[in-house]
Amino acid sequence: MVEANVPRQDSFRLRLVRPEFDDSLTDLILELDHQRKFVLGGTTPPQLFFQLKQLFHIFESLGSARIEGNRTTIAEWLDQEAAVRKPAETVQEILNIEQALAWVESVWSADPGNFRIDHRLVRELHRVVTASLSVAAEGDASPGTYRITPVRISSAGHQPPEASDVQPLMDELFAFLDKDDPGKYDLIKIALTHHRFAWIHPFSNGNGGTVRLLTYALLLKAGFRVGSTEPVARLINPTAVFCTDRNAYYEHLARADRGGDADLLSWCQYVLAGLKGELDKVNKLLDYPWLTKNVLEPAIIELHQKNGLSDKEKIVLLTTLESPRIKNSDLDLGVGTVQTSRILAELRKRRLLVSAPDTERTYNLGIHDSPLMRMVLRQLDRLGFLPIRGEI
Repeated sequence: MVEANVPRQDSFRLRLVRPEFDDSLTDLILELDHQRKFVLGGTTPPQLFFQLKQLFHIFESLGSARIEGNRTTIAEWLDQEAAVRKPAETVQEILNIEQALAWVESVWSADPGNFRIDHRLVRELHRVVTASLSVAAEGDASPGTYRITPVRISSAGHQPPEASDVQPLMDELFAFLDKDDPGKYDLIKIALTHHRFAWIHPFSNGNGGTVRLLTYALLLKAGFRVGSTEPVARLINPTAVFCTDRNAYYEHLARADRGGDADLLSWCQYVLAGLKGELDKVNKLLDYPWLTKNVLEPAIIELHQKNGLSDKEKIVLLTTLESPRIKNSDLDLGVGTVQTSRILAELRKRRLLVSAPDTERTYNLGIHDSPLMRMVLRQLDRLGFLPIRGEI
């Protein structure tokens, strides 16, 4: 639906494009539509899966910031997390994205049936994303407020609309989202919304981070999530397609700027193929035998080889892979109960073991914030799971 008072400065009107029945994009839509109707589950113990999920949160935020020119490396981020000091601005940018993701999840989980994608949500996302950042970086002089001055996108052929057109164009975008189209077009509309938002460039700065968060919110609303006992469980990295190759992202956006049906459908193919790739990764991580063989066991062995574990500590951690919840009496280390307790205490101190929920003196394998974290990340990097590769 296009309102009569919407300015027509763009080279194409906002509309729903439809692939042919035998188009590969149609196959993608059908497959993804099937997947979103089921809460993803598997054999991986929830406490392990959600520790891995925490790691991917880092890359979701770091990768999004990288697209905007942030050069923080994975090593620098991990070192910053371990330090207690005021974060550098480049790190603050990543922290802002994580905070915005958490805010989206809290709003969604409070009332999923009435979760609205509107001006308020987008403005709040922008306010959080740009908080405490300088205008010279990714900050904005008026966080959460649509721009009132012209802007130019560096190294881009597209000139965003006049500031006076931003409000009506954003009104048009939300009307497009709210239109009661058949559900089979939900994913097409999400992809088109991402491009259109980037094209409008509604804020003076911080548009890239905001639109990728908006895309995540749209995916949540559309039903893409992993089941858990928590109020909401984020997909591992649903917008990683944009982070893996910065140049490809901009090239696909630029092609979509041409406005032809083929150009817009090509953009949709790019977005949805990336989403499918991320869902495939989630399914593998939910397969506990696969996760154990390809990620966790090699990570434990590597930490041992680097003298990060004693022989007996290695046995304890490998035992957790066979029985995710262990206690002192489950272990036969060839030493007495007192010495076994000391070994467990040392592993807990280093967060290589963490207390199992709702039980006493029972422990799970610890990954996040433990010496094992880098080893697990290295295995995931070797398997091509990380949007930022070769830095572990």
